Amino acid sequence: MLTIGIVWPGLQAGWAQPAADAAEKMRRANALVQADKPEQAIPIYHELVAAFPKMPSLRVNLAVAQYKAGRYQEAVDECRALVEQQPELFSAWLFLGASELKLGQAADAVEALRKAAALQPGDLNARLMLADALLERQQFKEAAEQYTEAARAMPESPRAWYGLGRSEEGAAGEIFDRLEKARPGSAEVLALAGDFEFERGQMAQALRQYREALALRPELRGLHTAIAEVYAKTGHPQWATTERAREARPGADCAGQTPECAFAAGQLEQAAAAFADTPEQTYWQAKAFQALALRAYARLAELPASRERAEAAANAYEKGGRYWEAVVAWREALEFAKGDTGIQRRLALALCHSNDCGAALPLIQDLLRRDKSSAEFHYLYGLALIEVHDPAQAIQYLETALERDDKFQPTHGALGEAYLEVGRWEAAIVQLEAALADDDSGTRHYQLARAYQGAGKRERAAAVLREYREILSRHEVEEKNEPRITPP
Repeated sequence: MLTIGIVWPGLQAGWAQPAADAAEKMRRANALVQADKPEQAIPIYHELVAAFPKMPSLRVNLAVAQYKAGRYQEAVDECRALVEQQPELFSAWLFLGASELKLGQAADAVEALRKAAALQPGDLNARLMLADALLERQQFKEAAEQYTEAARAMPESPRAWYGLGRSEEGAAGEIFDRLEKARPGSAEVLALAGDFEFERGQMAQALRQYREALALRPELRGLHTAIAEVYAKTGHPQWATTERAREARPGADCAGQTPECAFAAGQLEQAAAAFADTPEQTYWQAKAFQALALRAYARLAELPASRERAEAAANAYEKGGRYWEAVVAWREALEFAKGDTGIQRRLALALCHSNDCGAALPLIQDLLRRDKSSAEFHYLYGLALIEVHDPAQAIQYLETALERDDKFQPTHGALGEAYLEVGRWEAAIVQLEAALADDDSGTRHYQLARAYQGAGKRERAAAVLREYREILSRHEVEEKNEPRITPP
């Protein structure tokens, strides 16, 4: 969170003998902001700025109040006017970047916060804000550098460690994407894919990926150890011991500055920063970022309970499809940030993924109250109403969602289901037909067959039912062919 204070020194220096009423106004406005009542302070600061236009500290205080009140565009306008007058005013650049970040203008925020950090390199608040903006821009490596510096200076900061973990995780994913495009199906790509499956808790899939990588490049170091970790996690210690014994040891000549050598020596930062111009070196660089991310998250988990720690846990649970645990973690995060739109949204989504969308109704209702233009919130509310068996009311929300965004495929399926439940066959047919392309489970095919039957279109219903049965048969085959944990 951005630390916010009222700027007084410039005010006192620029106004030797303030009128008594003006001084009282300043004290009252200051107290209101400190009491978390910025809306009441804003008109007072406007009066003071109008009375003393040459005192930049007053305009900074106005921007602070606007920021705290959530009036981010007004804060941006105020700060832009300030930096035009005083290009070296640190606080104006800081609040300009902070406000732009809140508005989703990450590119502009990076520019402003770079200026703030350059003006006061030792200000950790500015460094963290810059790191947040860089992360939003998916400039992962530079964000990691900023978070690293912040974590060194503030080792107890959950925000620094959480941001660092996310940045390093993002850097690993970015390297993987680049490697996958350059060398699709290579041993390095398969091995990294195995790592991602392992982190998601999909052990059988991870084992398959590692074995395929091993078949392509038996000499790729670390694969037997990775397989051993799968066995250890799945309760096969003897198999794990066998695999560890097969792992090749680092070569005696591994004394260079390659990512592999640095990784083998446990020098993760050096491995991540080393020059990588081959697929294998790129692979080790990605491995280094993976390990650094895990280390950052482990440090975060050691700190006292916080919003960041709860968010990190929720994200990890969701990766593994453990949505009930994610719900608990998101609720904990919400305790630290009551009313936070982003966390409420993630909690609602986790509840819906847990087949308990109805429990999310109050959350989504509050989200809709604050953002009536959101297609997603209308969709989620309609979905929740279907789950609590109120399709008639769900229709109006789903229709609104479709008006807001007619390309969001899940809305077509949900609206088709709602129409089906109230017997509007033709309307259901239109929406369910539009939803078929993304129907991996076969649910929408089955519902469409019911709609055809209700509309008296029996031949079409029979044809769609055949497609539905084919989908089920395909799933049965896929389930039989699912990878299993088998011995070495």
